[in-house]
Amino acid sequence: MRMLKRVALVATVAALGCGGGDDDDNGNPTGPGAGGATNGTFTVVVNGTTWAATGQVTVSRQSNNFIGIAGSGFAGNTAYSIVLGIGNATGPGTHNLNVFGGGDGSSVIVGSATTGYATSLQGGSGTLTITSLTSNRIVGTFSGTAVPSSGGAANLVMTSGQFDVTF
Repeated sequence: MRMLKRVALVATVAALGCGGGDDDDNGNPTGPGAGGATNGTFTVVVNGTTWAATGQVTVSRQSNNFIGIAGSGFAGNTAYSIVLGIGNATGPGTHNLNVFGGGDGSSVIVGSATTGYATSLQGGSGTLTITSLTSNRIVGTFSGTAVPSSGGAANLVMTSGQFDVTF
């Protein structure tokens, strides 16, 4: 559990560095990249409010078929950094987002100003489907429930997640 918290923290800090632009008085992005990700799209509905990555989305493809996608943006006035970790990403297919449910190490990690969340924690769930994977582009969908890494916060329900990014 301690290792997952460290991974969530590192991933969140890395994702925060990806965002671009300034905010208006309500916390909405206004600067460069305010219209969305500059290398594709990365969106999800979080607890009923649409989140979209702004600026550059970081995509990393490892030699062991692990792909990481990280972005930061807003759902209403709440800033979130979202990281998708996809294990065994060899082509189109569906991945379980909870290691307790027999997953392949795939997970969604979400960081906010107050806490971190993950689908890979006990009680989390979800699926991620890669619909297209080439040497420089990944396209897919995801949904699930991310649970907080510490008590007190409510779960995050993620629906209609989509990514179509180049790397």
